[in-house]
Amino acid sequence: MTRHRILALLFAGALLPTLPMVALAPQAKAQQNAAAVNALPPALRAAVLSGNAQQVQQVINTLSGGNPQRAATLAASTISAAEQMIATNPQAAIQVAAAAVETVRNQSVQQSSPQQTESVVTAAARIFVSPAVQQVAPAAVAQVAAATMQVAATTRNATLTASIAAQAVTAAERIVATNPAAAAQVTAAAVQAINSPAVQQAAPAQALQVATAAARVAAQPSVQQAAPQTVATVATSVAQIVTNPVVYQSSPAAAVQTLANAVAAVSSQAVAAVAPQAAQSVTQTVNQAASSAALAQANPGNAAQLNAVLTGQNPQQVAQQQTSQQQNQTPPQNQQPVAPPAENPNQSSPT
Repeated sequence: MTRHRILALLFAGALLPTLPMVALAPQAKAQQNAAAVNALPPALRAAVLSGNAQQVQQVINTLSGGNPQRAATLAASTISAAEQMIATNPQAAIQVAAAAVETVRNQSVQQSSPQQTESVVTAAARIFVSPAVQQVAPAAVAQVAAATMQVAATTRNATLTASIAAQAVTAAERIVATNPAAAAQVTAAAVQAINSPAVQQAAPAQALQVATAAARVAAQPSVQQAAPQTVATVATSVAQIVTNPVVYQSSPAAAVQTLANAVAAVSSQAVAAVAPQAAQSVTQTVNQAASSAALAQANPGNAAQLNAVLTGQNPQQVAQQQTSQQQNQTPPQNQQPVAPPAENPNQSSPT
């Protein structure tokens, strides 16, 4: 037997103990998924497996017996099971998530179990941002995302609200191509959630992130055709949000581009036909922002860039020109001042 043959056999033998583990990995995952579902009470387990949101909610209501804490516990367990179903049944996962979110929309449930409410909201966001779920049920994604945003906003947890809004608008951008109307619905809910001074103050960067993505959605012609009134509302709110100095200063360049997209959205034929006042409102907001001392402090080129937005120019090009001019006008920093010639001590002073 050759040396190469011996090495090959040894290598194959070394791999044999690992092969069962590789083969068992999908089986272990399936068992984990089944465990989350099997941990539910029998009636709730049957409802979850049916993938019927209304049935799941009815069972939760029955099992809770009107006890809001019990309802919150059941909702949390239910949405945990829904998360484990994403890989095998994404359609059922989003429907079960809808039932869990609907349960915690109840004010008494939120007040009695705030932590579990936040847990349900956070898990729901992980479900509706899943590409597998978005692919099979974009309309359901929109409904669950909007409902989740409403619950997050009522928790008065500004950081949580901003985080959920950011995930929601990310989902909206992904479903624009397949369901622009649903994308508009999710975007509107996300913008409404961050259109709060408390949220903008607590999470200005995320508020700007949401507004920027929302403006990109609103600028899509397919979305403008599918939901022109919603686009008008989104663009108007976005303009107000990003001109808040707290939000604007987190990234002036992104804020200016967001305003450009907002102006483009309300100026489109589809939107202007149903909401002509939106263009007036956004234009007025941008005009006021152009003369804002607070925004100028964060971005010295603010006025010129926003004037470019209003005149249909590219604000990024204006910003680049401003940067180039500043560089040309700034003297080199490495030049040393020229010293005057030394005085000759032998030279006689003039009389």
